[in-house]
Amino acid sequence: MNWRGTAVLALLLAIGVAAGFGASLTLGENPSGGLRASPVQASPSLPVDPVPELLPDPDIPPLATGLPLVRQTVGAGDFRMTLPVPKGWTFSENSLNEWQWRPPGQPDFGYVLRVEQVLSNRRSIEWTLDRRIGELREDESNVEVLEETRDSLHFSFVTANHLRHGHLRWLDLTGSDNAQVEIAVTGREVDDPGMAELIARVGSGVRLG
Repeated sequence: MNWRGTAVLALLLAIGVAAGFGASLTLGENPSGGLRASPVQASPSLPVDPVPELLPDPDIPPLATGLPLVRQTVGAGDFRMTLPVPKGWTFSENSLNEWQWRPPGQPDFGYVLRVEQVLSNRRSIEWTLDRRIGELREDESNVEVLEETRDSLHFSFVTANHLRHGHLRWLDLTGSDNAQVEIAVTGREVDDPGMAELIARVGSGVRLG
């Protein structure tokens, strides 16, 4: 072998040693066995409702606090009760044990008061509240619980591209620890102060019989 062949062989050996050293460094940083992969940001485990394009609320004044109330009797027999409701609001009967009131001539997506007797359910307020949260998440979109107490719920949701706020309260009027009456006020975000006050006043005045 002449000197040129010897030089080429030496060069090839040097390149092989360098490549092997580089490979050992790479394997040292990323060994093939038992290596923990680099963390990857996980996608949400639960589906998230996309936020729709919201339509403007109706241009009516916010629900006022301190509305004059009048007593009204609803239901019959075991479902008979009296309660204070806003004076002058239009009354409608949804069923034998569910009623609602709203200002006359109000456009859609304003505010409304609804009262339902749930006496026949014979379920605790805690059970009823938990079940209602589940129902809301199934039936409505973009539901967000804003405040929760032992017997009440304040939440927001989107329906027909309108952002809505809801207040719910359950009453035990017999000391049985079961919910007998459900009160709901639904409206716009701007109506929140008036809705919170109205549901408290109505709830404090409900009487069975």
